Amino acid sequence: MDISNMTIDDIRQQVEEQIDFDRLEELNAQLEKDIRGILDSCGLYYRIFSRVKTKNSISKKLFNGKYGTRQNPKKVQDLIGLRIVLYYSDDLSIGREIMENTFLRTGTWSRNDFNAAEFRATKINGVFKLPSEHFKLYTSELWQLPIDTTFEIQFRTVFFEGWHEIEHDMRYKSLLPDDKFWENSEDLSRILHCILANLELSDWSLVQLFEHLSYNHYQNGNWDLMLKSHFRLRMEDKEPLAPAITALFDENRRLAKQFFKCEKITLVRELLKQDYISKITFDLIVRLLNESTVHDERISAYYKEHDPLAVKTPAPARKALSPLDSNTLFHLDIPLLHKPVRDVRTEFHNASHIIYRWIRYKLSHVFPELPAELETLSMHLPGYDFQCFWQPDDFLFTAEFSYIDDQMPGTLWHITASVTSPDHGSSLMFHHHTRLHTPTTALHRESFSKPSYLSELSSKIGLVDLERLGTQGRFVNTDEGFIALRHLLHDPERRLPVVVITQHQALETDNSNEYREGYDMNTFPINGTRLAKVIGLYSHVYMLDQNIARQLIVNGRKDNEVNHGGILIFWPVSSGKETTVYTSQMIREAHFDYNRFAYHEQNFNEKAFRSKLAQIIKDDHVTH
Repeated sequence: MDISNMTIDDIRQQVEEQIDFDRLEELNAQLEKDIRGILDSCGLYYRIFSRVKTKNSISKKLFNGKYGTRQNPKKVQDLIGLRIVLYYSDDLSIGREIMENTFLRTGTWSRNDFNAAEFRATKINGVFKLPSEHFKLYTSELWQLPIDTTFEIQFRTVFFEGWHEIEHDMRYKSLLPDDKFWENSEDLSRILHCILANLELSDWSLVQLFEHLSYNHYQNGNWDLMLKSHFRLRMEDKEPLAPAITALFDENRRLAKQFFKCEKITLVRELLKQDYISKITFDLIVRLLNESTVHDERISAYYKEHDPLAVKTPAPARKALSPLDSNTLFHLDIPLLHKPVRDVRTEFHNASHIIYRWIRYKLSHVFPELPAELETLSMHLPGYDFQCFWQPDDFLFTAEFSYIDDQMPGTLWHITASVTSPDHGSSLMFHHHTRLHTPTTALHRESFSKPSYLSELSSKIGLVDLERLGTQGRFVNTDEGFIALRHLLHDPERRLPVVVITQHQALETDNSNEYREGYDMNTFPINGTRLAKVIGLYSHVYMLDQNIARQLIVNGRKDNEVNHGGILIFWPVSSGKETTVYTSQMIREAHFDYNRFAYHEQNFNEKAFRSKLAQIIKDDHVTH
């Protein structure tokens, strides 16, 4: 595909249409897993990072004119990139050899060129073909863009890892050429080269230090420590070298020196030849090097009787299937609002279709044949199930569907929703229940998930818990309003919690008309209106005028700290839970183990406490 005449927006559109990034992420994860397995088996100290280029990054790279044009027909080769950070600089050549022997390299290794007068960050890059057995994971049609089916591996040392990040952002991605970047700051450029020189010296010095240490241990007859500091591999060093081998080395230091002279790459090659190694030990090192290089008959005879490789590959453990953990993420069972000016049957139809449209949208890619209008139906595919029962004459609509989560392996969502009329046409009941079923070993789990259609259902039909629920807090500043609130608090039919926020500063009567709702939100400890936008469809939010709040009796008594700037949660009477109380002092002195608003310029404590309060309501919602 020639992209020379395309705009960057055209290129981005082609990238989005042609490349399946979810499949690439799977392929990338498998590559990283396999490379980890290889490096772990030979004991190298390393860290690995991997990434799939983003849509924007690919688009920008293609747009710069260096790829896919008649003048430059070459292809992008680093759609998938892995960076392997090695702890010791002499491991760079070892890592390079391992990758060359494992994957099919295309072209030559790219390495920084050096001269005696400059210092540059050490970096080795190689490009490899994506193995066909890995590329099977990419089940989508192959792209036509100038992007090769290759991946890039970069090797760096620990000391240069941080430097490369700085260089990549500050120099490589800079809009200015390097000479302009340092213009009139040549002295700073010189300091930069001094830093690079120190990093290179540190890389070299670390290896030399351990080599000298290894020689010292050789001279002192510390054979375990000699092997450990010379080869510098991840190993089980709590198991000392066998006494028989130690005695041989003590008797014959020339024999020990032969092992000291063995190169690290020799040991790594021998380790990689083994089908299975449970752990790298001193005895295993001596056994392998003796077999490949030293060839001492006494050592061979000993390890013939005491072979550290005698541990065979463990048989795979038989696993019984385990049930998934089940967690409720949202549930609501409340009446729908009936207005006398509306026909109940019309309300039933409208409410049912609001829910069905939401379900149809969620399942449209799985079941594209879902009809636009409601009907009784049942559909099944592996991992997906949808059943709908529609009987409008009897005021009966129920829907149940389940689907696997493509972002969390082994996770299943199960959702039920219904609109019914228990009294055959006089009123309507709404039900919704979201459950998440996860493996017991799952680390990341959702804890709350309100269905997005709930806002539409609330605004067009109405949700009722003795009174209509909504996303705006109610301000009470009259005796009549307080009496109505008190009835709500003590009504045994109430299903949802009531959050009451008391005013900590009285509003001057003359100024009340300046505010849209007749009150100043700054006179309350938290913003009740914003709280109601979050939890107002599954709880009640009230704000009490300071004068009205004085009448409030909590747990049998009045409390000034509560009635002036306090917050209370009145749980449903049927729950048997006592009212939760936050005094004004508790709110002022609140500390949070996680405060994502800590650096907000204003009212960070208010935002944090409001967020915590919303979480308390959510947690109760999914547990009671």
